[in-house]
This record gives sequence, structure tokens and C-alpha cells, in this order.
Amino acid sequence: MSTTEPGDLTPEQSLSPRRRRRRHTPARRFTGVGRHGAGDSAAVEEALALAGQEALPTPVPVAAPADEFDAQEAPALVSWDEPTAHDGEAQPQDDGAWLSAAEEEAWAAPHHGGSFEDSLARFGAVPDGYLPAEHFFPSEEVDLSARKKRRRNRGLILTAIVLVFLLAVGGGGYFLLKQLTAPPADYPGPGSGNVAFTVQDGWGSTQIGKHLLEAGVIKSTGAFDAAVNADTAATFHPGEFQLKLEMKASDALEALTSKAAAVSYFALTPNIRLNAALEQIAEGTGLSLKDLKAAAAKPSSFGLPKEASNLEGWLHPGEYRFPADADVKTVLQGLVDATKKTLTDAGITDPSEQQRTLTIASILMAEALKSDYAKVAGVIENRLSAKNTETNGLLQSDATVIYGLDRYSLQVSRAEQQDASNPYNTYVHKGLPPTPIGSPNDAAIEAAANPEASDDYYWVTVNLDTGETLFAKTHAEHLANVEKYRQWCQANEGRCS
Repeated sequence: MSTTEPGDLTPEQSLSPRRRRRRHTPARRFTGVGRHGAGDSAAVEEALALAGQEALPTPVPVAAPADEFDAQEAPALVSWDEPTAHDGEAQPQDDGAWLSAAEEEAWAAPHHGGSFEDSLARFGAVPDGYLPAEHFFPSEEVDLSARKKRRRNRGLILTAIVLVFLLAVGGGGYFLLKQLTAPPADYPGPGSGNVAFTVQDGWGSTQIGKHLLEAGVIKSTGAFDAAVNADTAATFHPGEFQLKLEMKASDALEALTSKAAAVSYFALTPNIRLNAALEQIAEGTGLSLKDLKAAAAKPSSFGLPKEASNLEGWLHPGEYRFPADADVKTVLQGLVDATKKTLTDAGITDPSEQQRTLTIASILMAEALKSDYAKVAGVIENRLSAKNTETNGLLQSDATVIYGLDRYSLQVSRAEQQDASNPYNTYVHKGLPPTPIGSPNDAAIEAAANPEASDDYYWVTVNLDTGETLFAKTHAEHLANVEKYRQWCQANEGRCS
């Protein structure tokens, strides 16, 4: 006779790993044994007594079910036999009253938290019709708080990662948008200190902005470009400007443009003659040309020596800006002072020597290339020497003759070379001409102040394209060089006129 009751687990009914992992959710409420555990023992006994039982059922040992998941030997289980008649009395009919009473007692009994396996070990079997939840969901899976906690933690971590990603993307986008829409960096101004800033000929706003940034004048080229775009009438001119460090871009633009601070602007090219220079000054400043010529005819008022009959050669070439209200004396004095500084820097401080040096420098600019300045200056000194027996003190310069004729052509006729009425005709008048024949630049002044010593008395440029210049000690050698020049002119028609 089998002692296994419905609800017991057999080897064939062993829980599979998949079923053991299922969530613990009771399928039915097991009242009596499974609900209150060990505390139901007394209640069951009392219920049996109430049912008229005189003796408790005899416990029958039952082999423990073989469960492959149990780590240790399961305790022996017992099963309660049906109550039997005593002393020949008929078995009372089970009308279920005992179970109701047992349930009432079970509800009132203290709860000890026992499991189905513990109750089954004590009582051996359960009444028919009751199926414990543990048949479907093993007891070791009942407490899922750790799993829920892990799931909750994973959800929190994932949420945090998503939030961090969204914040990073949003923050980066905001920063990029701010950079794209924010105005370019600029100093508040007005700045401090002094910076000598030079605008080279041909520079545009892009190059100027780059060099302003490098000089520490502006904070960004973007701010300078914005200022230029806002002022479409801004015009840049080459020259040197006095600016400040850390200026507002619009202020720097204003200081560099012709309309800034109401300034006048003009430029004098090297070797420019006096009358042409005065015309340029009048055009750039608005000063009267007549007043400028009148002032230029009085060189002594500018501190020049008696050898200077006018301001020829003393108006230093370069870029100039003057206040719009500057008068004639102020403007011309500024140019004369620039020439004096160049002479002083070259070591020429005596006023009379300064006039002589300027005159030689002006001839160098008209007769030679920059690379030959010092050598041609040495030849001129040889011709001016009292020991000169080759030309007897005559410079014989075509450039001086042309200046006296008030023209710019390179050809001089024999008649013009013999015209003594021309005070600048160095073919007939010994020594230097009365004045310089143009405004020399710094390189020519430096060469005139420091001539290269030589034994030559002649020079001639034989190729106007390359500037090739030949030197000679005798007149015969010089005539041979002149013939080379004529041949070049014949091969290049129209170039020597």
C-alpha cells in the first residue's frame, strides 16, 4: 500500500531547473499546514478531538522523495492514515467540520513562518484537494528581493547613462551654438601704452587685422572684420600709425582710416622733385599750392643752411598723416625734420655738409641702381677732387642737365651739353649743381655719406633692363662702354628716348 499522499513529490515529479527558477506566486492558499507551519500542530489535534476521534492516526514512515536539487539527505516523511473505528465502532463520517475548526484555530495560532517542506516533514501528508504552491515554485526562489534590487540598480544605471549622454550632447550643442552665434572677442577699450604700427603698401583688411592681432592691438581678427564690414567707407593707406595696446576693434579701424581723427594723408615717392612734391602735399592736405611754394622758397625759415636756395631734396619721401588743421609750416617742417634725422643717423651733422650729401644722393638715385650707389658715389668724389685731371672737376651728368631743362627724358643732345645758361649743366659748370635734383631715399643718403673708394672717373649704364653699369678709369675706356650703351638702344628701339 502506498503511503504517498496527493501533493507529495516523487522522483518522477522532481522540479526541473526551469521550474525551480520560476517566480514564487502561490497557486492556492493552503490552509491548515502550509499557511502557519509548526503552529498548526496543536490546532490539528484539537480539531481531531472535536471530530470525535479518540486516538490520533498512527504515523507511518515514508521514504523521502529523491530530489536531485537537494544538497543533503531529506528527512523521512510520514503520512497520516485515515481514522479508524475503535472497539468495533463505526468510523464517523467526515463532514468537513473538523477542517473548519482547524482553520479557525490556525488563524488564531501564532505564526512561525514555516515552509511546505517543514510542515510535510512533521505531518506526513495534506488533505485531498489542496495543492501547495511549492509544487510549482521551489522555496529557494521565494525571496526575489535581491533580483529586484539588481534589476532596479541596472535600471538606475542605464537611466543615469542616458541622462549623462543627453546632457553631454545637449551641453556640446549649446556650447557650439553659443560659439557660432556669440559676437567675436573684443577689448572694451580704449587701450593703453603706445604701439607703432605700419601698414604696408598693398595690404588689405585681412592682412592688417592679422598684424594688429600679432601686435596686441586687437583681441581677435573677427572683431576687426566685423568693424570693417560695418564701415563700408573705410579706406586704408600705407604708413606708420601710433596705436594702443588692447584697443577696441572699431577704434583701431578708425585710427587706421583716412577719416579717423580728421587727418590728412599724402605720399611722396623717392627722387620726386620739389614742384611735384608740393602738388602732392596740396592735394592730400587741402593746403594752398601757392602758399606751399612761397614757404618752400624760404629754406632758412626751416633751419637750412645758406647753401640751400629752396627745399629741393629736403622733403623726405614716405607716407604722411597730419591733423586736418595743420598749416603749411607744420607740414613742410615735418618733412624737413625727417630728412635731417636721416642725415644725422648717417653721421652727417654739419648743415653745409648735409646740403652737399643730399645733392650727391639725389644724383645717385637718378644715375645708378641701388646696388651701385656706393661705387658711383666714389666716382663722383673722384671727379669733385681737386686732383682730378681726367675731367678737371666736371661731373658731366646727364641727370643734372635734364633737371635744369625741367624734363624727364634720358637723352641729352650735344647742344644741350654745351648750354652754359643751364646752371645744372655739369658738362660746363664744375662741381655740384646748385641744389639737389630730387628727394633721395635713405639708401642713397647712406651711400653718399659713405662712398666706396676707387680709381674710376667714368660710369655708364649699358642695359636699362638689367641696370648693368660699367666703370672706367680713362676717357677712351669710357667711350667703348658708351658704344655698348648705344648698341643696346638700337636693339631696343624707343627705350633710350
